[in-house]
Amino acid sequence: MLNRLIYLFLCLPFMAMGQTTPAPLGMWSYSLGAQRYAEPSMQLVGPEIGLHWRSRPLLGLGQAQLEADALVGLQKYSSDGTGTKKNVPNIESRWRVLWPSTRWPTISYGLGFYTHSNYLNVEGLTTTGHGGYERQSTQFWLPFRFTESGENWSALGPVKSVRIDAGVLLLGKHVSKLSQVNAKTYIDLNNTQHTGIYLQSQLDYSTASGIYSPYLRWTWIDDSDKVKGLLSGQQGLFYEPINRRLQIGVEWKYWR
Repeated sequence: MLNRLIYLFLCLPFMAMGQTTPAPLGMWSYSLGAQRYAEPSMQLVGPEIGLHWRSRPLLGLGQAQLEADALVGLQKYSSDGTGTKKNVPNIESRWRVLWPSTRWPTISYGLGFYTHSNYLNVEGLTTTGHGGYERQSTQFWLPFRFTESGENWSALGPVKSVRIDAGVLLLGKHVSKLSQVNAKTYIDLNNTQHTGIYLQSQLDYSTASGIYSPYLRWTWIDDSDKVKGLLSGQQGLFYEPINRRLQIGVEWKYWR
């Protein structure tokens, strides 16, 4: 069922391309890219596709701009102790509201709500016979954006605009549904994350077929707090380890 939903999501951008009139409230785009998520003893690597929406400035909300991103992919899981597994569903969403600064017109700031989920419990066992479980993160971020015309970036080609995004983690919750492996010897863990940042650079190139925007995004989140848990029947304190994500790809805006 989950794979069918992912397939439907992958078709949405191409269905939207059939539209011939501008979106009344904003701009749609889609992206193709790849990501690598890494913890000290495991990683997830693979392609992803994204669907994105940007509203026009909202006059009634101080020129605020609403933004939404949804990305899905099938990743390869590998771990030092539990082997490998292919086609692990990876789903990410980002929701933001940004206001332009009245003092610095190239700067925007706001509030973001991001989610990230891995479904290690599908597609059977790993190569070493280990079961998997769902991992879900929900996070509040303080996002910032710097936007500038491409006139000062002519060395990079016919750039229409340059955008640099950054964010500081306000609060994150990470749920590891370990009971899906074995409810008798594991219990679910709910950890809190307090420290993290992300950086993203993006260039907009205008062409006859739309605006192409290569991007590079890096996210870092520190160790979470420690909570009581049960692992392989043994009680102890457990935490979600430090992690890093690298995402690279190209976004295509086909409504201008």
